[in-house]
Amino acid sequence: MVDSRKTIGLLAILACALAGPSAVAFAAPQTFDAPIFNVAGKQIGDARFIGQPGGGTQIIINVSGLPPGQHGMHIHEVGSCLAIRDTQGVATPFAAAGGHFDPAHTGHHLGPNGGGHAGDLPNLTIDSAGNGGLAYYAPSLQVSGSDTIVGRSIVIHANPDNYTDTPPVGGSGGRIACGEIGALR
Repeated sequence: MVDSRKTIGLLAILACALAGPSAVAFAAPQTFDAPIFNVAGKQIGDARFIGQPGGGTQIIINVSGLPPGQHGMHIHEVGSCLAIRDTQGVATPFAAAGGHFDPAHTGHHLGPNGGGHAGDLPNLTIDSAGNGGLAYYAPSLQVSGSDTIVGRSIVIHANPDNYTDTPPVGGSGGRIACGEIGALR
């Protein structure tokens, strides 16, 4: 007995093989970069966002020149790393990046995979020489579609994140580095 599903599948493979390699298109993962700058405007590293075929995003971050220790890190709503000045003229670094990316409107800051803000990332560890890196798979972040992270920003904060809603949210403090997510690689 012949299984028609297998026969159709084999015929499709044979047709592609006979048509040549240009007829077979394999989709490469979409990759986007975000150069990361400190408050002085110096590039101190980069972040790469690689969309995964089954969904989610692989994030790879490498930075240098930051204070040693743990630093909170988040995807923020707006793709701008500009400072905003208050009515007294005092600039808040990277304030134009807005708040944490929260497409589900949870209103909660619960950490990576905690069911709160989708933009909550793991703390970034910086060694005694000021260098740090992170490779992290974020299942809830996408590089395409209506809730894409492309066109947003990644922000590194002064202190570690405690992933609570207690004010100030997460306790991660001021913004010390920022990158705009968007350069297609």
